[in-house]
Amino acid sequence: MRGKSFSIALSAVSCALATVFMSLGINIPVLMLTGYVFASVALMLPLAKDFRPGGFLAYVATSLLCLAFGGIAFFYRLFPFIAFFGLHPLVNSLQRKYNVKKWIALPLKAVWFDGVLCATVALLFAFNVEITLPFGWSSAWIYLIVVVLGTLVILPYDWVMTRFQRFADYYVRKFERGKGGQQGGTPASGGENGIDPFETDKPASGGESASSEKGGTSMPDAGGRENEAPSAGEGESTDKDGQDEKK
Repeated sequence: MRGKSFSIALSAVSCALATVFMSLGINIPVLMLTGYVFASVALMLPLAKDFRPGGFLAYVATSLLCLAFGGIAFFYRLFPFIAFFGLHPLVNSLQRKYNVKKWIALPLKAVWFDGVLCATVALLFAFNVEITLPFGWSSAWIYLIVVVLGTLVILPYDWVMTRFQRFADYYVRKFERGKGGQQGGTPASGGENGIDPFETDKPASGGESASSEKGGTSMPDAGGRENEAPSAGEGESTDKDGQDEKK
């Protein structure tokens, strides 16, 4: 029950942070791209606990709240978040859950991102927003330019956001473990508290034999195989049995 409450609280916090970041991005044009990225990172919090329904509800609530904070008047600025940036963390989480290969997921994400960018350009034209282009011929090839640039951008963007999700997973679990230690005792030493979130798992060393765990020492027999030496208790019981047989 405590874990479920923690996941719901994470969803509420992520919704609040994403709404703040997107509201700043919508109303301050210079912060628009920053708002997309930071709002997307904020929505990763419930996904760190694999609480995907909470992540989706946080995304929906953020989109609705941003409509009230300038999203209606500047819908062309909110649209990329609704259509791509707000859903991207959830899609990455589903990709990890179902183990979808990168060579399949990345082309689909590129097509998705390019389509959103082209729809955003169409919205800019529909809202009569002035677009300043460096060359006169650029306006005739605007959609092709957007597709090429979008394809080049989505690859590093997806890689960076995947790393941000790993950071969110690590620190959310570390925070939960520390909170649980304060409530129910000291947390266990080691574990995630001292592990780099980017460090790969190392296989356990196999230098110790199973016989050492049982408490006896291994002794080779005549055929070269190892037998466990009996413990003190077993030796005493054998001697007693021998004495009973003699009697």
